[in-house]
Amino acid sequence: MMDSGRGPEQCRHGKYGQGYSVDVDALREQEYPLLSQTTYLDHAGTTLYAKSLITAFSRDMQSNLFGNPHSMSVSSQLSTQRTEDVRSRVLHFFNASPEEFDVVFMANATAAIKLVADSFRDFDSRGFWYGCHVDSHTSVIGVREVAKMGYQCFHDADVNAWISELGKAQSKAPKLFAFPAQSNMNGRRLPVRWCEQIRSAADGGANVFTLLDAASFVSTAALDLGDANAAPDFTALSFYKIFGFPDLGALIVRKSAARILER
Repeated sequence: MMDSGRGPEQCRHGKYGQGYSVDVDALREQEYPLLSQTTYLDHAGTTLYAKSLITAFSRDMQSNLFGNPHSMSVSSQLSTQRTEDVRSRVLHFFNASPEEFDVVFMANATAAIKLVADSFRDFDSRGFWYGCHVDSHTSVIGVREVAKMGYQCFHDADVNAWISELGKAQSKAPKLFAFPAQSNMNGRRLPVRWCEQIRSAADGGANVFTLLDAASFVSTAALDLGDANAAPDFTALSFYKIFGFPDLGALIVRKSAARILER
């Protein structure tokens, strides 16, 4: 989409560039030459990749031989080491302790959500109960199709009422509550504190787990998983929403909840 009627100076708001530590125009010219004379309006869909990122990736691929990580060759060991290095960097990026969390690389956030859904489906012969917020992405809402013990879609007030009743729950069957950190529909940011509140309310043995869809949120904000007790059990995200490249996602798992994935 282009606006050729006015120059950039005429289009600027008076507060343009405030709050940034660098010259926005210089950064745009240096890192995003693909935006020259163009206005990009689909950042919610995918983040544009920076020139330096593509240059560094190309240099790395041309300088190293990466083999199948499941063998003992030099090239394979290089792949294995690089994978573990990146896993550690991902945890550090989200301030997540490697003692408390692990990373499962996935095709995208949707694949990460599906892995959690399939794991809950197979974890208990009774199936599982599922709850999700009405602002959730379709991939989150779709999990209800495999929830044998029923499901419910919540508004904010419903979530708070449900949490207050968790301590009275009689059934020990697995329950999963999923919600977005940021709504794709309206951009509203939902309270991540629900994860801690649910864990505290279910401490009596209600067997409730939380799944946070962080794909939209992490494209414009920092997700801090420094407090493992307040963090989601499962966090789904896509790296291309953050960096624009590569087309890869991840599931960040609290190790205390990892047993769900072991079947």
